[in-house]
Amino acid sequence: MARLSALAGVALALVLGSGVSAAAGEDYTAACKQIEGIISGASEVVYPISVARYTSAQAHWFWSSSQQAACVVDAGSAEDVSRVLQLIARTRTPFAVISGGHSTNKGFSSTEGVHIRLKGLDQVVLAGDLKTVELGFGQRWTDVYSALQDSGVNVVGGRVPGPGVGGFSLGGGFSWKTNQHGLTTDTIESFNVVLPNGTITTASDEVNPDLFFALRGGLNRFGIVTSAVYRTHPQPAKVWGGLRGYTTEHIPALLNATNHFLQTNTDPRAQVITTLDSDALGVTSLTLLFYDGPNEPTAFEAFDAIPSWFDTAAPKTYVEFVNSFPARVVQNVRGTFGSFSTTTFTEGFLEAVKGELERLGKLSALHSGTMVSIELEPFMKYGQYDAGGAFPHTESLLPLNYYFAWTNPAEDDFWYDQLAQSTATVKKVAAAEGIYQEDFLEYNNYAVATTPSEKLYGAENLARLRAIRDVYDPERVMDLTGGFEI
Repeated sequence: MARLSALAGVALALVLGSGVSAAAGEDYTAACKQIEGIISGASEVVYPISVARYTSAQAHWFWSSSQQAACVVDAGSAEDVSRVLQLIARTRTPFAVISGGHSTNKGFSSTEGVHIRLKGLDQVVLAGDLKTVELGFGQRWTDVYSALQDSGVNVVGGRVPGPGVGGFSLGGGFSWKTNQHGLTTDTIESFNVVLPNGTITTASDEVNPDLFFALRGGLNRFGIVTSAVYRTHPQPAKVWGGLRGYTTEHIPALLNATNHFLQTNTDPRAQVITTLDSDALGVTSLTLLFYDGPNEPTAFEAFDAIPSWFDTAAPKTYVEFVNSFPARVVQNVRGTFGSFSTTTFTEGFLEAVKGELERLGKLSALHSGTMVSIELEPFMKYGQYDAGGAFPHTESLLPLNYYFAWTNPAEDDFWYDQLAQSTATVKKVAAAEGIYQEDFLEYNNYAVATTPSEKLYGAENLARLRAIRDVYDPERVMDLTGGFEI
């Protein structure tokens, strides 16, 4: 899930974000100039000299995820993506592809070469029978929900403002609708993709089924996906939910309520994300509650019994609900996600999570920290909807999402070391509680950049992905862009 805002100072953010160096990518300017000569009027090349447009075009949710590209190609058609990718292949130019820019891993959707932005690919094409919709990969999920608002149908997508359709869909996609329909990848019927050799094709169960398998969780290692066709589902006119804030003294009760919800909830329309934040004063929470209907369900009674210092939960349209979360009050400066998964929660495990947050909160201000957070996501047995793909999830593991943010580049190593130390500590407790094993896979949209691919896909799927790559990318064009190594 996209986390709530890191409260970095606005003045500092503006200073750190304003410097654009035209020289940073000058070795690749020749490729940019060639691209200008081959693309159509639907697309455009933007250079660092156009400071405002260039900065916006390559912006990421975390500035530490950005690099200074030689140019940005604002792609407006699959045909232009094909032309650009063929030139990149010929010249062996490093490149990146960005949809929403929500990756916390530097280089995964950023580059010093050619930065391809898909924002112009913003189609929302609803089928006449309303059973499917084609979505361009240049959009954010909130744009999609707005476009579908009056249609009576919805899709399985992102939970808060910020994430783009592209990376979210290719990585898996945990959603407010996951209890009912599975991950986003489970609802995709086909991908429209530009292969590394420039061929524009489709991947589905019937056409290029091996490529279809790879794209469902395999991220950006097999070509550039420009759009996909998603199954829709009926959407109530109003949903119920919002954000509740809990102070330090109520955290033990909140953890008990979260565990109780996980163990007892039988209504797939109900979902909770318990977000635990920490600083030197202790652990607090901003907890997100969702129900896919207009009235609060009995499943949330344990949360109702805990005093909250604010509460925005109420009936809303779906797009109003998603937009109600302050996913970015100000631009984050530096940060990372991190993750591992468990089979369930236990009292000992939750106490270990709380203890780690208390420890990290005391260190945060000493190391330019602006956010120390861990999210608990008590899903039901969503693995029943696993449609197959690179990221297996039949076991319905529960992802634990770490989120650290800070301002000082000199503290990067400190925070990555703390992430490794903290996850190791909590994993040890989880293993002792019988809810974690070393062979459990990690969710790649949360995983830190150094995560080996075996931990994302498993040995069998990884071997299959490598064989598929050999067929569709024998020249290793996609190795010129960032991401987890296959």
